[in-house]
Formats: sequence, C-alpha cells, structure tokens
Amino acid sequence: MYVVTNRITVPAERAQAFEERFIGNMRNNLPNVAGLARATLDRPVDPAAPYKVTMEFATEAKFESWRDSEAFRASHGKPGAAGGPAAEAPASAQPANPVQATGPEHHIRIETFDGARE
Repeated sequence: MYVVTNRITVPAERAQAFEERFIGNMRNNLPNVAGLARATLDRPVDPAAPYKVTMEFATEAKFESWRDSEAFRASHGKPGAAGGPAAEAPASAQPANPVQATGPEHHIRIETFDGARE
C-alpha cells in the first residue's frame, strides 16, 4: 500500500466552495483511477488549520500513473477554468521538504471514496 497525504490551506470564506468542488471531483474522477483503494477528505476542526486529503494506492507506480494522467491535471485545475492548467502542483507532486511539527490537528471526515482493492 502506498499512501499519499496532502494538507490544503483554504480560507474560511472559501471552505464551502472548496468542499463542494473537491467532493464533486472525488465522486466523478476517482472511480476511474486504477489502483486507488481509498481516498478521504477531512475538514479541520480549527478553521485556521489545513484540510487533509489521504489517498491509498496499491503501489507507488499506480500513484505515479494517476499523478501523470490527464484526469489528474483536469481535477487539479483552477475552479472555472475548464481544461485549464493546474492551479498549483499538490504537495505529493513536489519534492518533499521537512516540515516542523506544529502539534496535533483535529479533523472531521466529510467524504470517503472506497475503490476496488487489487
């Protein structure tokens, strides 16, 4: 199992729109992702904390295929920019940089996609 976790900072005034768009992308795009076993979106209890997204892939190669796909680019584009370029590459596609621990973050799970296990 290969697990990818992203933390996404969203201003409080855009949280509802972010959740609606993200959940829509999960429901529309994830059923077609080969090797994806599970994905979750967690809302922070503290609105100043980031959202947490976790995706579980069968292998690292399956994740890399998804990350390099047109479906990935389409689902990570700017809102309202149909077929436009990605707003910013998520942390999973960027080089890993050590981040100092800031203490626990508390989240509420708001969406889960369970895919076929290989």
